[in-house]
Amino acid sequence: KRNGGCIVLIAVCEDQKNDRQLLLEYLNTELERLRICAEILSYESGEALLAAAQKLSFQIYFLDIFMVKTNGVDTARALRARGTEAAIVFVTSSRDYFAEGFEVGAVHYLVKPYKKMDVRTALERCIKQVGKAECYIEIMVNREKRKILLSELIWAESNDKVCWLHLKTEDVRSYIHLDELQQLLSDPRFLRCHRSFLINMDLVNRVDKNFFYTIDDAEIPMRQAERARMRENYESYLFEKMRRRD
Repeated sequence: KRNGGCIVLIAVCEDQKNDRQLLLEYLNTELERLRICAEILSYESGEALLAAAQKLSFQIYFLDIFMVKTNGVDTARALRARGTEAAIVFVTSSRDYFAEGFEVGAVHYLVKPYKKMDVRTALERCIKQVGKAECYIEIMVNREKRKILLSELIWAESNDKVCWLHLKTEDVRSYIHLDELQQLLSDPRFLRCHRSFLINMDLVNRVDKNFFYTIDDAEIPMRQAERARMRENYESYLFEKMRRRD
């Protein structure tokens, strides 16, 4: 779903092949570590990037300052003139362009030769600026690894060694214990409300004394001995979510 709200689209503009490949390697490593669903497209010139940006809505740009013809600073100015609010990182071998970076609202500078930790810092700053990125988990489905977007998972149930994941568009089966799935998710929106059930609290329509009712009209039970605590956890999550928006 490119530009469909579930993928962060990143542009890398670097005319030096070795530097470009190293940056792409570091970015892919960090995206995998953060479990962020993203797509990276690379370009060898400012002209090529600006042409692509007319059709694609990039949220993050990594721009080499020293390029033939349209350099990174001029590319950034052109992007800002079009009204983009994307996060921009300058890649450079010189610190002499910090003023220009301030002018176009650059998030970070990567000074060559850059290190993996520097790329990590730059990417994390970008993600913070563009908002919450979509995250995913990887599980085995039909003997193949599959990425499951967290926002797509409504609820999950376990049946012996099999776990059914009920997504917005389909149901998938995986040979994974619910305990293991819960550890993989590691996200405050998910609540283990029962020994055999786990729900995405963002996708709950309503709750009563005994059940959660999800957006797909499923009736998910709560642990009998902890129903009051389950409802309290849900209400606390909603309160914190509203507070963060304010």
